[in-house]
Amino acid sequence: MRGTLAMKTILLYTLRFNPGYDGFFLSLMREGRRRGWRFAWLTHRDAPDEAERVARMFELLKPAGFVGGAIRGIVRAVPRGFPSVWVDCGDGVPKGAVAVEHDNASFGAAAAGALGNAGSTFAAFGFAGHRWSDERVRAFASAIGRSGGRCRRFGFPKDALETPYLAFERLRAILAGLPSPVSAFAVTDRLADVALMAAESLGLRCPGDFRIVGVDDDEMVCMSPRAPLSSVRPDWAEGGRLAAEALEIQMRGGRPRKKYLYGAAGVTRRASTRIPYRRPKDDRVERALSFIDAEYASRIGVAEVVRAMGCSRSLAELRFREETGKTILEVLTEKRWEKLLVHLRRRDADLSALPGICGFRSAAALRELFRRRTGMSMTEWRRKNG
Repeated sequence: MRGTLAMKTILLYTLRFNPGYDGFFLSLMREGRRRGWRFAWLTHRDAPDEAERVARMFELLKPAGFVGGAIRGIVRAVPRGFPSVWVDCGDGVPKGAVAVEHDNASFGAAAAGALGNAGSTFAAFGFAGHRWSDERVRAFASAIGRSGGRCRRFGFPKDALETPYLAFERLRAILAGLPSPVSAFAVTDRLADVALMAAESLGLRCPGDFRIVGVDDDEMVCMSPRAPLSSVRPDWAEGGRLAAEALEIQMRGGRPRKKYLYGAAGVTRRASTRIPYRRPKDDRVERALSFIDAEYASRIGVAEVVRAMGCSRSLAELRFREETGKTILEVLTEKRWEKLLVHLRRRDADLSALPGICGFRSAAALRELFRRRTGMSMTEWRRKNG
């Protein structure tokens, strides 16, 4: 029995850095199931006996393949030449092994595109001594330079990677010395959140005085500030697919490429990168826009947005149109439409779940809106645009 199981068992070893990696491994497992694979998990504990634990799992399961997301202390436990894929391990990938990694340059370029030319001052925040961080910052600065801007770069110590709040005081000092408005890029969502916290402590308004975009699209982090964070979405589904492809080639005795890259799937736009208004802000409109960013999926309507503004409906609609050029309903619908198209482009999107995920009141209402706007069904649209 063990031999039969072991022929198709894939050992997954991971430190779940953020919820995005769940998407990566779900994609890998989805691809694996089509190939008849079974999966077993070993979660990284950073323990003294880490290598021994991994070796013991090899002994018990006799897996046919291995996919590792963290490598500290276990390189020797994976037999040399064994079918394996190392995920986002940077310079720590074992010699000659196959790596699936972020296309970090694509993240920096996507962030620059999200910020555009808005803001007279551009800044990039990264972590010193990390190649992946340097690549993201360099690509962002290059893209800004090509569009005629100039970017100032700032690096923070390695210990701030695990605890970004250690960068708070320096971020506060940096922002205090930069002429506003500032458009900034942080190489992770957590660092972006701390940068926004520093900006708020200085009285800078987001997005009027300070705009920022991060990386990872970790909703637990992005939705924590008063002005939710915009973030670059890594293409986790593509990463998992590439890992499965590279592993299968090895299991069949072939020789895959040594490095596979998966890049940015797009930018999830939230309040932190909204284009500043051309006229003085009305705080009630800003509250409404932030409320829509945070609650669009809750099937809120115009009445709930008006309540968030704290004034009569007629005044709310008047001020909203003056500031944005659109009605409350139009902005609410556009927000949901934008999210819908993001999900439709994902290969693993469940069409039946999209009305609830995107905040539409019913599946019938969504189907009617989609056909009216595109002239086709969601299935047809995804086939042409996926």
